[in-house]
Amino acid sequence: MNKKQLLELTRVNLRYANPQVTERARKKGKSGKALTRSLINQYLLSGVLFLMIYGVTMFMIDFSQMPGFFTYYVALFAILAFSQGITVIYNVFFESQDLPAYLPLPFRQSMIFTAKILVVALTVVPFVFPMLVVFLLTGWRSGVLLPITIILAILLFLLVLAVIFAFCCLIVFGLTRTTFFKKHKKVVTSLLLGISMAIAIIGIIMMNGQTSYSETTQMDRVPIYLFIPLFQIISEPFSPTGLLSFIALLGLLLLLLLAIKLFILPKLYEQLTDASTAKVSSRRKRKENQNLKQLLINYNTQLIKEPNLIMQVLSNSLLMPLIFIVTFALGGSLNLNTLEFRFIGVVFLTGIALAWMTINQTSFISNLISLDQENFNFIQSLPLSMHGYMKQKFFVGLIVQCLLTSGVALIGGILFKLPFLFIISLLLGSLLGSYLLCLRFFARDYRFILLEWTSISQLFNRGGGNVGLVLTMLGSIFVSLIVLVLYGVAAMYLPFWPLNLCVLALLSLVSILWIRYYRTHFWALFS
Repeated sequence: MNKKQLLELTRVNLRYANPQVTERARKKGKSGKALTRSLINQYLLSGVLFLMIYGVTMFMIDFSQMPGFFTYYVALFAILAFSQGITVIYNVFFESQDLPAYLPLPFRQSMIFTAKILVVALTVVPFVFPMLVVFLLTGWRSGVLLPITIILAILLFLLVLAVIFAFCCLIVFGLTRTTFFKKHKKVVTSLLLGISMAIAIIGIIMMNGQTSYSETTQMDRVPIYLFIPLFQIISEPFSPTGLLSFIALLGLLLLLLLAIKLFILPKLYEQLTDASTAKVSSRRKRKENQNLKQLLINYNTQLIKEPNLIMQVLSNSLLMPLIFIVTFALGGSLNLNTLEFRFIGVVFLTGIALAWMTINQTSFISNLISLDQENFNFIQSLPLSMHGYMKQKFFVGLIVQCLLTSGVALIGGILFKLPFLFIISLLLGSLLGSYLLCLRFFARDYRFILLEWTSISQLFNRGGGNVGLVLTMLGSIFVSLIVLVLYGVAAMYLPFWPLNLCVLALLSLVSILWIRYYRTHFWALFS
């Protein structure tokens, strides 16, 4: 394989995956290798952030003595890598429209495949870097020499990810090769992405439902035996079981790579071409006598019905925050049915915090304007009120986001057995937070408007890119926890009415100023 061509293809795919980040770097005078390094640093920085956050938490756990926790964390991030891998692989290979650009060029199919997989890895790996921390800490605490631990941990991390990505490729390319996919693209897309998300959710629920047991003075979890060989490799690398486990893992990877070479690479161009021309089985009902408002609502609803978009939005804006919230905050089951009434304001603020954690640059409302593509310019040329058009678009996005956030709030309230009034308070807080954040991210979509996109991930990477998403998610979690803890402590020691009236007055003031700001600086643009 020509390494120079592979590097150039990878650089092109990196620029293509992050067009606005690329353009911003170019405006700073970066080009060539400096531009590539800048784009890679975007992914590395987000990975370092996760390493720092999880490293502090994991450093307190002696994984060498607790194989249950070792297998739990490895399984958690393996599930995340699998779920995200399927989504990103499908999006990069089958939703991007760059195949015609490669056909006239003298590139081998294996090279195109490898370059795209490297971009997939750069997209997914930062979110599963903590798995590397688990390997490093386990080897170090097991008494393995530090240089050997570092080399072995990196090698094991790469092998595990390679196996996961190979499985994802075989699943995605296998399903998209079927005749059923060619006739019912939307159905298979929904099935494919739905299965990946269901596996992630069910896997996390099952793992968190496992019991714990005590060994000496430490409490460990029941090990997940599928991942015990990885524990043996990193904790006892030179033992017979460690060596056999490593050979077995390497053999599994070689078998998967052989399957990819035999079944995917020979017909890569043909399959991608067939997939791009596959029929979309959609039977739209013709609605008679609709007024303009109904037409606009129906049009904007159709924009967000694409299965790939739905699953990517749900997995990026809901699944990821929930995984980290469960990992850090919900280690055990909580029963809040005896919560005192004086904490009802804290629950209301929790609803706002929940909206802050679930609405970000990957949400529906954050991309609804750009989903118009060339239609947006066409609509601007019509004798149509842009203010009315944008209001209807915002209304559709707001309803969708309110349903999603309030749904999560309702499920949380029921699972934690909150009293009825507290559930109502939680829902009201989530609705207020959803409205305020929808204003922010709808205006943000217009500020970073991108109409000539060819992949949904290009819309998600606008603004701060991956780093911005990570900082927003982590910042929302930690700031929310700090504010809620302070409010909870104040609710315990200060009089109920003075405290909550002051908080209500502050919230009302912030909300009014927030709404007035976007009315002046955003909605006034369309008046």
